[in-house]
Amino acid sequence: MPADRGRPLVLEVARIGLEVRAADPGLRLVAEPAHMPFLTEATVEDCATVTLGPASGRQARRTSGKMLFDTGSVWRLEEVGDNRLLTFRSPLFGKDPYLSVEFDREYARGVGETLVGGPILAAGELHPFVYPFDEVVFLARLSRGRGVLVHACGLVLGGRGLLFLGTSGAGKSTTARLWKERGGVTILSDDRIVIRAEGDGYRIYGTPWHGEAGWETPASARLDAVFVLDQAPRNRVQELKPSTAVAQMMVRAFPAMWDQQGLEFAVRFLARLAESVPVRRLQFLPDRTAVDCVLSSVDENDLNARGRAEGEKPARTRGDE
Repeated sequence: MPADRGRPLVLEVARIGLEVRAADPGLRLVAEPAHMPFLTEATVEDCATVTLGPASGRQARRTSGKMLFDTGSVWRLEEVGDNRLLTFRSPLFGKDPYLSVEFDREYARGVGETLVGGPILAAGELHPFVYPFDEVVFLARLSRGRGVLVHACGLVLGGRGLLFLGTSGAGKSTTARLWKERGGVTILSDDRIVIRAEGDGYRIYGTPWHGEAGWETPASARLDAVFVLDQAPRNRVQELKPSTAVAQMMVRAFPAMWDQQGLEFAVRFLARLAESVPVRRLQFLPDRTAVDCVLSSVDENDLNARGRAEGEKPARTRGDE
């Protein structure tokens, strides 16, 4: 979706904003289809601002900064004085970087260039949200005490948020499809979900960074239950102790690996979550029976909660680790 020339684009995910401005007022900013539902005209209170422009006929500047993190092929992060320099590259566009953005330490303000050979600048249009630029910026900002990004399918059922965590190939998109076929649900995302604390509980938010099924929505819901996906010959729900749950969730999270403070925040955040939200392992068959199994476990949890509130003996659980 193109904006008017010189008009900024504001991307809002999980109540966090990223405003991108073009350094050249003659450029038109363009968002990809997956990002369009997340664009907002309203003011986002918690918002970072980035100004991007075309390179001045040179490649990314070589720095003597300290290397903080390097994926080896997609992006790297360097410490340059008091700032943080993000550089992005893709084998599709040669060996040289196509985008370079320098931020302050809190990732609140940034200035960057689309570099020679990159896919971003074409025919007077600037495409700022090229993978993984926006996701990396949001990840960095989440690590500053805002929340945690996880590898998961998230959905809303009757106002209740259910989270299905899984590594690549674990069945997140399959899970999204099975629940969509059941009907009566909103799929927040089939690949990336943001979790944030809210009052005495937690809330899950959809993101534009979808998986192969292509589901994304800016909706959100209070988190009611977490399931760790594990495809198996039969359906089974197994309760996890909080310590085991934290370890399982960290494997399926995207903490700021370059930032000790951010890593510690993620561990504390998930530890508190595991103490207040049920976390279970879901061994499942990739068919409708898996949905029925989850619904049964969620209903049983409701019975346990009501029993505890009324001073009754809780219903049986489904195993422990």
